[in-house]
Amino acid sequence: MVAERAQRLGIQCEWVPGTMDRVWVHLPNHDLEVSLEQLQRVAGVDAVWELYLKGLVTLPSRPEFFEAFEKL
Repeated sequence: MVAERAQRLGIQCEWVPGTMDRVWVHLPNHDLEVSLEQLQRVAGVDAVWELYLKGLVTLPSRPEFFEAFEKL
């Protein structure tokens, strides 16, 4: 059920409260805290820009994103 929901919604990323360089990445089975640089390496600069503008970015549920975040 959680994996199906993640497939529909994508991978959501949001700021860790009180920080300017740490990001929560919400994966289907758990959450990860990553640096802003790590997010940019995995998802690209456009994802970082959207995070700055909106405070939340939803990445597509692509296998390469899941694999890259799992390796961090």
